[in-house]
Amino acid sequence: MKEMLLTWLAVLVVLLVIMVGNVLGRSLSQVSDGIIQPDMLLILVGVKSVDLLVTLIPLGLYLGIMLAHGRFYRDNEMSVMHACGVGWLDLMRPTAIIGLLGVVAITALTLSASPWAARYEQSLKQTMREQSALSLVTPGKFIESSDGRTVFFALKANRERTQFNDVFMYRQSSTSEPAVDTARIASYQQDPETGDEYLIFTDGQTTVGNPGQAGYTVTDFKRQGILRPREEPAEPRLIRKGKSLSQLIGTNNPEDKAELQWRISIPLAALLLALLAVPLSYTSPREGRFGKVAIAVLIYIPYANLLVLMRKWIAAGTVPPWVGLWPVHLAVIALIVVLLARRVGWRWLLRRAV
Repeated sequence: MKEMLLTWLAVLVVLLVIMVGNVLGRSLSQVSDGIIQPDMLLILVGVKSVDLLVTLIPLGLYLGIMLAHGRFYRDNEMSVMHACGVGWLDLMRPTAIIGLLGVVAITALTLSASPWAARYEQSLKQTMREQSALSLVTPGKFIESSDGRTVFFALKANRERTQFNDVFMYRQSSTSEPAVDTARIASYQQDPETGDEYLIFTDGQTTVGNPGQAGYTVTDFKRQGILRPREEPAEPRLIRKGKSLSQLIGTNNPEDKAELQWRISIPLAALLLALLAVPLSYTSPREGRFGKVAIAVLIYIPYANLLVLMRKWIAAGTVPPWVGLWPVHLAVIALIVVLLARRVGWRWLLRRAV
């Protein structure tokens, strides 16, 4: 039991490091593009790691038990245990205990930690959308506003992102012709009373006109201020992953019902994968410790994909909510019974069940 627990934790750490590295790589590209502030990077990666654990704990538990039992077969320890009267059901008991530990961990994540992480991530992204776009400016790169009507470029910027050198700005609105502003210096200012944000250009030029047409207006200026349009922040709608269990229960929304079924199914899937690993891990000494890992992965992939597919069907109304994800779980239970029967025989298994 101790070896299974340690192997599970080792596999979980390896999988988590790989997935966090993947998330970190994608987030770093967003930082370089000016979408995410550098000081928000580690916070967002940490929040996403909570959601990753929901899917990685069952997989780590599954592979950890497989590897631990594979070592028992490779070193002939399993043969000795069978010779001493240790049967398949005796092997299932410590595995079920480890599986229950995984169920407890995943239940805590799906019911509390994961919804909180989803709400916190949504709040962070909302804050970044509402903050000044100039705080995300990366010197030497073009940055585009969320509505696509403004493009800003600065060759240099101070550390506080309040003053820029050698700037370029393209502005477009539905009521006027496109304008291009270039200046030697641009300073960011905010009115303390109204909260309006201004970009003050110094020693520059403004060109107004439609591309491809000759009617351009060029204006040189010593100092010019441009008001940043203010948008009243809308109340963000709570994403489904961030809803609490009480908000999902009793609703008639099929998408909420699908989310509720998913949160119930993940802990159950962890337990079933732990039990499936016991008969599936049988290998002869010549096959080695990793002989059945490939087969285990080939079973896990359709199991996980079918759960996701059934979840989408419930959300779309294709599958009734009362059916839920249970057909997929029942198929895995049947697979566990078949694998056990192949090892010990149907007669022995039925006698034990009675």
